[in-house]
Amino acid sequence: YRPVPLAQQYIGISEPNFAARNELLNDICYKKVVDSIRQGHQAMVFVHSRKDTTKTAEKLVELARRSEDLELFSNNTHPQFNLIKKEVIKSRNRNLVELFEYGVGVHHAGMLRADRGLTERLFSEGLLKVLVCTATLAWGVNLPAHTVVIKGTQLYDPKAGGWRDLGMLDVMQIFGRAGRPQFDKSGEGIIITSHDKLAYYLRLLTSQLPIESQFISSLKDNLNAEVALGTVTNVKEACAWLGYTYLFIRMRMNPLAYGIGWDEVMADPGLTSKQRSFVVDAARALDKAKMMRFDEKSGNFYCTELGRIASHFYIQYSSVETYNEMLRRHMSDSEVINMVAHSSEFENIVVREEEQNELEMLIRSSCPLEVKGGPSNKHGKISILIQVEFLSC
Repeated sequence: YRPVPLAQQYIGISEPNFAARNELLNDICYKKVVDSIRQGHQAMVFVHSRKDTTKTAEKLVELARRSEDLELFSNNTHPQFNLIKKEVIKSRNRNLVELFEYGVGVHHAGMLRADRGLTERLFSEGLLKVLVCTATLAWGVNLPAHTVVIKGTQLYDPKAGGWRDLGMLDVMQIFGRAGRPQFDKSGEGIIITSHDKLAYYLRLLTSQLPIESQFISSLKDNLNAEVALGTVTNVKEACAWLGYTYLFIRMRMNPLAYGIGWDEVMADPGLTSKQRSFVVDAARALDKAKMMRFDEKSGNFYCTELGRIASHFYIQYSSVETYNEMLRRHMSDSEVINMVAHSSEFENIVVREEEQNELEMLIRSSCPLEVKGGPSNKHGKISILIQVEFLSC
């Protein structure tokens, strides 16, 4: 395996007005896509929401019509066009059918599996010149293109309840779609971002900005897994285990990023006390959640049945905390499902306005139990989906 040459472009824009900035993003994106098509290549455009896939695709078609470039996108000369068109028309996805006429496609996790599969096949066979998609395609499907465009780097994070920058791992994964060795001799990756973020992404992509560990946020879950496996039985072994992690390496190289002051580093250069502090805090939290027993005098860990079940089924510590808080001796089936719906594993599920009618219909036809909160509530939506899944089993 030899990596193909990958040309990377970084485009910074400084328009402060949101609507004007979005128009500018679309214009730049369109120019890059057209340049690629003129050279006989296909292009992928990555956006950061399902809704924006269709909006961007329609905007590209509109700009092509305005610039009289529709012929560039046309796929009607393809030998399989008439045969495939009959298959495309059968799809219930209106956007897929309409955009196919212009050689443009969309792909996101909200589409039916059959429509996603059809779109992937259309692109791989060259019937789509441009595919507008979300990052799920970069992680889950081996679909290459010569040119990859990342349109904007701001995405909404439901956990944080606000906007955040696209992570470096996502950027590298997306750029990995460009110029795959078995399909192409070269590739082109283009990232369009705001001017103030340009230097940040340049430093990341040239490895001048190190990647910090995020292990602390999942330390409790990982420690519980080690205790359940029997590989860690006390604080000493847990500290040795933590010493092998990337977290500990970065703690020693950049302690300030992990809340460790220079006075602590001077007093304890090996950071053994901080290492022990992380382990003890995690062990106390797990003990409180009844996921294991922690004897502070001896420093020994003892796995519980709850901790073993959580580890086996990948149930997060935060979910177990929720169950401990909500679980009562006598609960109805509806209350149990509502409790499960509060699991942190479902925190990324959002309520969408366009789903309301379908959720209402599912309540009437497929939900024998009361749905607490109703379809307009996040936990209500999850309860509906759980009940529907039970009925389909």
